[in-house]
Amino acid sequence: MNRPELHLFEPMLESFKLQTEMDFEWVLVDVLYDERKDYFTNMKLPFKVKHIPAAPNAWHEVGWPGVSTQYNKGIIYSDGELVFLTGDGFMAPKQFMERLWTHYKEGYFPLAWYFYDESYVKRKETDGAKPVQVNSDGSPLDPTVRYSGPEEAQTQLKMAYPWEDTKPPVEYDLCGYHGEYVAFEHRYKEVFKDNNREYFAEPWLWNWFFGVSSASLESLLQANGFNQAFDGDRMLLDCDMGSRLELLGYGPKLRMFRDTYLIRVRTNWDKWCPKVPKESGITIKCNLPLIWFNRIFARPRANETPYTDEDIEWIKNVYCQTTCHITELCRNEHKWQFPFEHKEGYPGHEGSKKQYFLLWKKLQAEGTINLKEERQKRLDGDKKYAEGTFI
Repeated sequence: MNRPELHLFEPMLESFKLQTEMDFEWVLVDVLYDERKDYFTNMKLPFKVKHIPAAPNAWHEVGWPGVSTQYNKGIIYSDGELVFLTGDGFMAPKQFMERLWTHYKEGYFPLAWYFYDESYVKRKETDGAKPVQVNSDGSPLDPTVRYSGPEEAQTQLKMAYPWEDTKPPVEYDLCGYHGEYVAFEHRYKEVFKDNNREYFAEPWLWNWFFGVSSASLESLLQANGFNQAFDGDRMLLDCDMGSRLELLGYGPKLRMFRDTYLIRVRTNWDKWCPKVPKESGITIKCNLPLIWFNRIFARPRANETPYTDEDIEWIKNVYCQTTCHITELCRNEHKWQFPFEHKEGYPGHEGSKKQYFLLWKKLQAEGTINLKEERQKRLDGDKKYAEGTFI
């Protein structure tokens, strides 16, 4: 955050203390729980908190992200009717929870959008021009330098990660963040900019079920949570959740509202957890085919049937070769990830290795779980769910 005086939890925590609706619980599944297990112990808060360890997590134990497994543990601990999913780098306007609940009671699973507050991103003045974001060495920061590919892909990336300064939709001052520099994510620009639309709903909106979305606890249990086969990599696990909710018939409930948004604190995108030390750029597989395997073969429930060798061969030889909408891009520009399995020996991806893909095959085969049963164990007092701070 470039805020050494500020704990990562503080911006989000302070914003939730100010909510106009306080009938909710915070479930925090913490990778660094052992280092800060007493963080909430003596706090007096206007809402309930469950601060629990992310462990055990097979992927964390070998140094890789295991976000789906983390989300699923949060679902096991959830007792609210509506579950809103997010990370730790967001702040909520005062009426956020009230609006979320209102739209849910209207019959929807609200999908939030967000904008970045970049007040503390390192900047420098440039010959009369506006300040620009800079790297640690003072050079201009441009996220597109991390990527290669055709001009169309570069354009889409710049839409998704804009750097221009824009006026925020509401005045605020939270932990020193006040909207001096903000940048809107692409979904807002595509559906709410320069119009008076109050909401957006389309049959394909499951594809925008990003990590700031909501669904009923009942529906998440019906889908058996997030697909833990997406672990090892961080991409698209949330879109897959939206896709499987759509397969279960919840598609018409997915709706994005203009008034339901968050403020995202810009954090270091690649140093997401010191306990998961694999360098950025080391990836295992492309998660996109897993979404479409589940859709094509009508598998709305995750974590019950592992992907077999035959399934994986179908993904590689049929989906990736003939069906995927970015087949030619991967075949010609992203050869390191074609088909499906990420390979070593390509610039920027030297760390990808066959052994990591074999590890993924092993862990996804061993990772079956029934969230409804596990949640009932927790409610029945199973000791494996006893550790944590509950206030």
